[in-house]
Amino acid sequence: MKRTTFALAAGAALSVLAWQAPAAAMGPTFDPKCFANVGWEVDPASESIKVWGCRPASEVPAGNAEGWIEYDRPQVNGTDGGFIMGRLVNVGADGTFIFDVQDNGGGSGTFGYHVIGKPDGDGVLIPSTVHIVALPGN
Repeated sequence: MKRTTFALAAGAALSVLAWQAPAAAMGPTFDPKCFANVGWEVDPASESIKVWGCRPASEVPAGNAEGWIEYDRPQVNGTDGGFIMGRLVNVGADGTFIFDVQDNGGGSGTFGYHVIGKPDGDGVLIPSTVHIVALPGN
């Protein structure tokens, strides 16, 4: 319930700033699982940030009414591993993608980010195009 409430609140707060890209512009299926094991929040240049292709598209759930797709991390030592949710906000004319990402590591804190970058053909964001902006409240 907390995740849904938070996603709805975050979605409402961002609706003024962003629009959901048309399905035809989205390209391959965005997969928040790609963000689950990458140190992108602390040092985006430390490793590649992939945004699709981490699992077969048939295994990626559809987004909810606000476009959020959720990936539940596996349990860690029998406790909640948290979740990561993402949604594609926009695809620019130059191929730059903007994603909103909500990250929870299993505790009470959930952290929101705008992730901006241009993916290559394999879904990896080109390092020189990557910008990560923490959303207010982080």
